[in-house]
Amino acid sequence: MAPGVTTIATDRAGSWHLGAATEMADGDLHRRHVEGLELLVGYSSGEFFAILDLCPHAYVHIGQGFLHEGRITCPWHGLTFDVHSGECESWPGLEGLSRYPIDVRGGELYLTSKDPLPNAA
Repeated sequence: MAPGVTTIATDRAGSWHLGAATEMADGDLHRRHVEGLELLVGYSSGEFFAILDLCPHAYVHIGQGFLHEGRITCPWHGLTFDVHSGECESWPGLEGLSRYPIDVRGGELYLTSKDPLPNAA
């Protein structure tokens, strides 16, 4: 479950600082507000990720669900999504999670664009 929300402002390079990589333990979710986007930032299955805190099926905060081994389960209907690809694994063909590009620089995480990444086909 994601703790309190942290609001993020843009930096001089046109990216947004999301926090230190060391504060992202495996399976943790951190809620970040970036200019109107409510994101979940985390680390799971050896990779960092940033997703919109919204289930594309039930339109509820997916961060209230359960994250395990790179998959997050919606608290409303129990649909499971891969946080790295965005794909809905429990209902193939359903719209996937909105994912956002992040970069690790000097041990710090940055959102590099507010435009979502394309979902896996």
